[in-house]
Amino acid sequence: MRYRLQLPEERAAEAVRDFVAAWIDQPALRRIVEAEGGRWPEGSLEQRVEALHDFSARWDFRGGAERLEIQPAALKDHDESLLRDAAELGMTAADRPASDRYDHALVLGGTALASIYRLRRLYELREAGLEIGRVAVLTALRQVGEPELQLVRERAEIAAIVDDSPPTEFDVMVRATELFSGASATVERMPNPNPNLESAQAQVGDAVVLAAPSADPERRANSRDNYDVYASQIGLADSVLVVTSSIYLPYQFFIALQALGWEHPRTIEAVGFPPEWMRGVLTGPQNVLQELRSALFGAHNTLRALQSGAEG
Repeated sequence: MRYRLQLPEERAAEAVRDFVAAWIDQPALRRIVEAEGGRWPEGSLEQRVEALHDFSARWDFRGGAERLEIQPAALKDHDESLLRDAAELGMTAADRPASDRYDHALVLGGTALASIYRLRRLYELREAGLEIGRVAVLTALRQVGEPELQLVRERAEIAAIVDDSPPTEFDVMVRATELFSGASATVERMPNPNPNLESAQAQVGDAVVLAAPSADPERRANSRDNYDVYASQIGLADSVLVVTSSIYLPYQFFIALQALGWEHPRTIEAVGFPPEWMRGVLTGPQNVLQELRSALFGAHNTLRALQSGAEG
């Protein structure tokens, strides 16, 4: 499935709802749910999404921990078919963007290794002829843990990105952008007594690397905070390409729709990098199920946002 939506000038909310419905109605998703012991729900779109989200609680393998801390599960007979179905959902493949030019490319931060490969994917696409007006790397100031650093150090071609003291995710993304663009960074940091309100920004060639402050002083910044800060740079009818990991495509696409909105006739698309670059890290059956849970959460929240807009 391709994660792309051209929002019309009128009835855009319907177009978003139709996309959610098309995603939910994919046979591959139903096969996964039934193979996992679930019963396919009936009712309205909202009722079905809510029921599937509730069912997906059994796929919360994180329990509040980081993704790299998920403990491996015993192999299941349907693991191979699950991965084939995940490919149909676009979660284990890397499509080329549908257009040749986008006004903006947004690269999302996350686990260090995956974040670096998202940037690699974007710059490879640009070298192959993809035209991008502006690049924004949306990241955070969290400290990167040793397990993440070790995964990067094991890959000689990118190990230099983390070769000194433990960096923040922002530092990793700045260095990775320098590596793939060949440009040097100009960095500005905005400290704050509350670490959740700290922020930083770097200009690297034609790319901006942004770590926004949290909108809530009680929590650390998240992807939505970065979207909200950068959204003012996006024109009313601009095209936006989101580059993330394939396994996160559904969830990140729903987050992009919510963050960028459907009030303007924009084109929003999300693509991933080839999963084989990860060499088995965070790409197995258990990871697919974990991120399907995230995707269902994203679909559920998208429908709630549509409903709130209709009531408003």
